[in-house]
Amino acid sequence: MMANSGLSPSKESLPASSDAAEPLYTAPALEKGLDILELLAGEAEGLSQGAIAAKLGRSATELFRMLSVLERRGYLNRHADGSYRLSLRLFELAHQHPPLKRLLTVALPAMQDLAQATRQSAHLVVHFARRILIVAQVDSPEPMGFGVRLGANFPFLPDRASARVLSAFQPLPIQEELIAELIVNSACPVSATKLRGVLSEIVRTGFYLAESVTTAGITDLCAPVFDHTDGAVAALTVPYVKQRDVRVTVAAARESLLVATRGISAKLGQRSVG
Repeated sequence: MMANSGLSPSKESLPASSDAAEPLYTAPALEKGLDILELLAGEAEGLSQGAIAAKLGRSATELFRMLSVLERRGYLNRHADGSYRLSLRLFELAHQHPPLKRLLTVALPAMQDLAQATRQSAHLVVHFARRILIVAQVDSPEPMGFGVRLGANFPFLPDRASARVLSAFQPLPIQEELIAELIVNSACPVSATKLRGVLSEIVRTGFYLAESVTTAGITDLCAPVFDHTDGAVAALTVPYVKQRDVRVTVAAARESLLVATRGISAKLGQRSVG
């Protein structure tokens, strides 16, 4: 993530060193705690102490103190069945990060207005650690609608609307890094040349609109959000669901989305183009 904004995608940086052969420093206790948090992040139902130990290749006794400390500090919840689950502590810390907090402060009112105008839900996505992360979500005002869970994260794949938009609106060096990431993450062979063509078309139109390849009956509408830096810091998506009693068309929803992203970007300090 770029140091100047704290949100834009970029290659992770390593500490500078004049000695290329210098060994990496280790902190076994810290790594053990991080292993636990990263493991439980992918376990919606939680895991027992024994199951955690087995998955990490450690003994249950070895992890007992670490689990106790993480529970006491509020990072884990222990349920009646003895299983451990992640609390919302990490999510709270992430939202205290100034660039993200500012983004959400500006974006959420616009997203509420967007949901009212389109009668659809909307969610805001950032790129983080080779994944896309839902940092804000607003429900449809209609009795029925399609929503994505706040805090959910998904692989950064070339067929995802937000991944395409986040990759398209970047300076060329960062875009090339993200294209390489998309190719590595994809289970099917994908051409860098073809991806560049797809991203160029998104830049030409200023948005992404297509039938969802992950959820039947959804039309993905997605547009970039900018701040004072050079690339998109987020992507705002409307998963459009056609309903009998909703008169707002896809085209009208697209225009409302563009109004929302332009307004958010202006308030975040987007530099004038041209």
